[in-house]
Amino acid sequence: MLYWEAKFLTVVSYGVFALLVLLFIHLLINVLSFRRLRATTRENTPADPFVSLLVPARNEEAHIEMCVRSLLGQHYERFDVHVLDDRSNDATASIVTDSIDALPPAQKGRLRLLHGEPLPPGWVGKNFACHQLAQHAQGEYLFFTDADAVHDPETVGAVIDYMQRYDLDLLTGQQEYKLKNIGERLIAPLLYFRIFTLLPLSLVSRRPEPVLAVANGPLLCFRRQAYVAAGGHQAIKECILEDVSLARAVKAAGKRIAFVDARDMISCYLYASFANTWAGFSKTFFAFYNYSLLAAFVIIVLDLLLFVVPPILLVVALFIPLSPTVIRLAFGSYGIAVMMRILLALRFTRSQKLVALLLCFLHPVAIILGCLILLNSIRWYYRTLGIAWKGRYYRPQRR
Repeated sequence: MLYWEAKFLTVVSYGVFALLVLLFIHLLINVLSFRRLRATTRENTPADPFVSLLVPARNEEAHIEMCVRSLLGQHYERFDVHVLDDRSNDATASIVTDSIDALPPAQKGRLRLLHGEPLPPGWVGKNFACHQLAQHAQGEYLFFTDADAVHDPETVGAVIDYMQRYDLDLLTGQQEYKLKNIGERLIAPLLYFRIFTLLPLSLVSRRPEPVLAVANGPLLCFRRQAYVAAGGHQAIKECILEDVSLARAVKAAGKRIAFVDARDMISCYLYASFANTWAGFSKTFFAFYNYSLLAAFVIIVLDLLLFVVPPILLVVALFIPLSPTVIRLAFGSYGIAVMMRILLALRFTRSQKLVALLLCFLHPVAIILGCLILLNSIRWYYRTLGIAWKGRYYRPQRR
């Protein structure tokens, strides 16, 4: 290797190692400062605010019964549950109807099934379903959740107590993922890996800038006034990444939000196969960067440089002589990346923890898959049909 090529490789290796050290420190601060949503010892009173639990559901026959049961089992008195069947072509609606029929007479009015209207032009299906739910809801708090989410009996009480204690207008959080296949176990942790390495979570509730907002669909609890002030789902009707877009809209309206660790309260399923995982993440990955080709390109380059190039250099060093400094820096960079993944696995993994820890050593593979999904997400955005999801095609716009 020529002198200047070796010198350049050494300088780049130092830069990669230094940046990874900074990212590791940032991630560690986020993990240590991440507040956990916990069940509280409370007594139900007539003064408790009324909460509407709102569930959009399209072709969710595999999960809707568990979701509804967990919501009906809340240890909180003043709530009702609305499920909107978004023109499903499976048994979603009949399962909810059976759940209503099985309720004791005194609780018949607590669960209501709504039938979605045809999707108007310019709307994303889930956003229109949530918009309809909000129009029917009577609660002082609007608690949107996904149809594949399962809630601890103390969830609603814990959420309302937390929001009132910290005077919040929107509470959202990180739920536990129920992961099934290896593809999910490799790719899904990239969701919170991205959040914990790029976003200063302690500033989400302290700073008003909309860019400092994050959200997850299984837990979106709004004060009604804040939801209306932000324009509701109508304000983000064309957004595929509706949860984050809503959180940004709430901040733009001058309201307060918080992002918490809700794994003790909420769990959810992702996708049943690698193909569905690929499609599900292809729907949203480009949207996370507001459909900016420049931002996506920068992320792909940084991902490859920080997380893929170092282990490649270690392999190359087996065949081509590299300086000891470059080898040490490459090994250190790979080790830091794996430690970041291990730290998140220890914090967020509950079942099959050993498998999750072993997969941390395949972090470069996960990053490559993430880059490929982002490229596919870009392809979907620009293709003629647009973005596909659950039998519908969308042409979302940058905001």
